[in-house]
Amino acid sequence: MANVIPHNWEVPKIFRDRLGSHAGRQRTMHHEGHLLIILHEVPKSDGGERVARLYWKKPDGTWKATGSGATTIAPLKAHVEEYGAAEDELETRARTATKASDWFELIHESAPLLRAARGMAAALQEARELSKTDNQIISLRDTAQDIERSLELIHGHAKSGLDFAIAKGTEDAAKNSEHAAETGHRLNLIAATFLPISAIGSLFGMQMEHGLEHVEAPWVFWGVAAAAFLLGLIVRGTLPKKAT
Repeated sequence: MANVIPHNWEVPKIFRDRLGSHAGRQRTMHHEGHLLIILHEVPKSDGGERVARLYWKKPDGTWKATGSGATTIAPLKAHVEEYGAAEDELETRARTATKASDWFELIHESAPLLRAARGMAAALQEARELSKTDNQIISLRDTAQDIERSLELIHGHAKSGLDFAIAKGTEDAAKNSEHAAETGHRLNLIAATFLPISAIGSLFGMQMEHGLEHVEAPWVFWGVAAAAFLLGLIVRGTLPKKAT
């Protein structure tokens, strides 16, 4: 079975014995002055498989890293800076997020990044404790912890933003429903008021002999109109009152 440690690395055998074909969680190993730091790449937005990177510090202070030919701590520093860049990008998006979909995307992307950053900070804390006074590792440990705290704030802010967006949407929907109900009630009042006169006007407009068409006095028209409006007000008064 292939080992995750490159075959040309002359690391202590105990390191290979503790690792298989997969790196597993982020952590640090130490043996006889050798320091092996196992970290994960920045998680991809599609939630793909975690990709491990290994950083080996020899007793003489030189380094080796997977995917790099450098013999300094620079690849490890670049790894931490990748997390810093991802954190900066999420923070920029958090400043402009307004919709529930914006906050949901931030939560969806910040959660795996936060978990990976937390594991990275823990692994570098182990490395700091094992390497004692290595100022470069101490500095990277501090940077990793700052990134972890920033991502925690972004993730929490995104959750609060999503809760607010949902609450505001619910409140707006309630206001719209109340406005629609009030508008419908007003329309019902208008319809109830004019329904009788509309009905009477329709009846009297039919081509039928009812005798009133021969009456010349205008009081008949006004009397019928008044009676119709009075009936409309009576019908209106029977409608249910608007809930307060």
